[in-house]
Amino acid sequence: MNRMTVVKRRVLSFLILICILSVTSCNSQGVTSVEKQNIKEEVNTSAESEDGSFEVDITFEGGSGKAFIKSPVLITRTDGRFSATFVWNSKNYDYMIVDNVRYDNENEGGESTFTVPVATLDEPLKVIGDTVAMSTPHEIEYTIYFNKKSDDTSDELSTDVGSYKNSLPQKISGYEKSGELELKYATGFGVYDYGPYKYISIFGSGDFLLVPKDADIPDDIDDTVTVLKQPLDRTYLVSSSVMDYVCRCDALDNIALSGTEEEDWSIDEAKNAMHEGKILYAGKYRTPDYELILSSGCDLAIENTMIYHEPEVKEKLEELGIPVMVETSSYEKHPLGRLEWIKLYGILFDKTETAQAYFDEQIDKIEPVMESPDTDVTIAFFYVTTSGLINVRKPGDYISEMIDLAGGNYAISSDLIKADNSLSTMNMQMEDFYASACNADIIIYNSTIAGEIDSIDELISKNALFADFKAVKDKKVYCTDHDLFQQTTKVAEFLNDLNSVINNDERDLYYLKKLD
Repeated sequence: MNRMTVVKRRVLSFLILICILSVTSCNSQGVTSVEKQNIKEEVNTSAESEDGSFEVDITFEGGSGKAFIKSPVLITRTDGRFSATFVWNSKNYDYMIVDNVRYDNENEGGESTFTVPVATLDEPLKVIGDTVAMSTPHEIEYTIYFNKKSDDTSDELSTDVGSYKNSLPQKISGYEKSGELELKYATGFGVYDYGPYKYISIFGSGDFLLVPKDADIPDDIDDTVTVLKQPLDRTYLVSSSVMDYVCRCDALDNIALSGTEEEDWSIDEAKNAMHEGKILYAGKYRTPDYELILSSGCDLAIENTMIYHEPEVKEKLEELGIPVMVETSSYEKHPLGRLEWIKLYGILFDKTETAQAYFDEQIDKIEPVMESPDTDVTIAFFYVTTSGLINVRKPGDYISEMIDLAGGNYAISSDLIKADNSLSTMNMQMEDFYASACNADIIIYNSTIAGEIDSIDELISKNALFADFKAVKDKKVYCTDHDLFQQTTKVAEFLNDLNSVINNDERDLYYLKKLD
């Protein structure tokens, strides 16, 4: 497919999009509010099919962040219709507005509480809360996102990351499989050689055929295989964890669009590229700027698994001729497995040698740490949620694996871990966390998620029970000082930091900061 043909297809796709948007706008004008409500009820796709009550975790956007609705939220289903009971951490909300209907506070004198109808749990709910905490009442807009129940894992991936490999094609354009990418730790993807082509299979994402710039697209490829035509130099990068791989294999010029805004990057190269206009912000995963994406000539969208919460977005991108790859490196159990995904991005962006060299360099740094003797030192890694729960990594997660590789022992008891979903984290009550981590030798506060803390006193202010922790009394309290989850390739630095604090080495730390 020549360049002119590609341009013509993208222009045609753009015109189709404009027509779709125009028709949608015209059709919506004749729909009454009653019809809209009926539509909402008809498209309710919740997995709950029986009447009763259950709890659902929520995430929450809007306002200053000081006031929030507590999570989980009680959901009640009666005659097929849902209602949600929202309990604020504040006494100052006198009413809420949902779908233009006002609901008054049910708990006068206590935490503001509202029971409101909810059409579906599969879409964000926009509400208005009126607070009287200021000198005059003030209405504030909020967005509530309902997460799936813990036993509803339809949008989660299996923990068996070795199951990605589908049956490989016998031949591609007359070429038989002649080799495959050597992987030492990663189990979530595979890359196979068929003459000039590379067949890529990614756990939880699908199969892809990488076609070199000067090669023709084969006619004998199954419709389920997504074709990626090099050069992939107009990429829409939504998965923020991929940016570090891209930078380390010197492929930043291949990224044209970002799903993360400039100020939200902790990777300097990405922040600077957006500041200089080399990378444009094209909207988050749930609200992409389709017009910008098309006009930019986008040739690949790299998403994370959150896109499965918004399947219509993935479908729309593909309808517009943009291949979508969902990256699943976070499901690797071995921390070096996550690091090894840099090889995949080296292949995609024609930077194979650079990616391999960086991987080898990191392994050389890590091997001395991995060969160091084990110790009896126990470490807890956690943060305190806005509702006062303790969020921990599950045993077997890559963070706990890095603690083990560094010579330590993860403090959280596996007896307390829920095994009914594939999430790598879970919330627990402070009492349960206390039972597991009170005697831990070292505790590390994950400020990447919860915001940085500067002192042990600040930690204790979150819950007075922290004052009884052995690590607090011994002043062995640390917090993360860089974005560990955006900087995915810095495994060596994190392992070295862990090994240093385990062995009381006072060297300068990169990821960790000791609290006074």
